Amino acid sequence: MKKVLIDTNVALDILLHRQDYPNAKVVYLLAETNQIDSYISASAITDIFFLSKNDLGKKNAKEALKTLLSVFKPAMFVQAIAVI
Repeated sequence: MKKVLIDTNVALDILLHRQDYPNAKVVYLLAETNQIDSYISASAITDIFFLSKNDLGKKNAKEALKTLLSVFKPAMFVQAIAVI
């Protein structure tokens, strides 16, 4: 199964139901039906909430983000450091 990192803007397209970006919905549906293994950067989650609450309101933004995170898994990135 392909692993896909979801961009912040794609997540916002989905949450805000932006009609100009139909591919975002396709990506969401592929992830929702387990056709792709999808991840979203853990650091992007706060950005997505902050930006979406302006359009959706705080309560609705929280609920939308919960739904999004039920489909897209949070990804943590840690830089490996080699000590010689």
